[in-house]
Amino acid sequence: MKTDNRTFFQSLGKTQLYNLVKEVKETIAIEMPALKNKTAFGVVDLWNLERNRKNRIIRRHFA
Repeated sequence: MKTDNRTFFQSLGKTQLYNLVKEVKETIAIEMPALKNKTAFGVVDLWNLERNRKNRIIRRHFA
């Protein structure tokens, strides 16, 4: 199997190749408002998901 493919990069120009691989500086947004902390996924949530899944399966067979 051929693993070396150079034909893709030959079709790109030098500026396009440079824009493809150039490093982008990242910044941290300090002034953003804090998001509300989400509650942990609990047993009750799992129970509700399972209960709703069973109802959807039952409805699917009646349609």
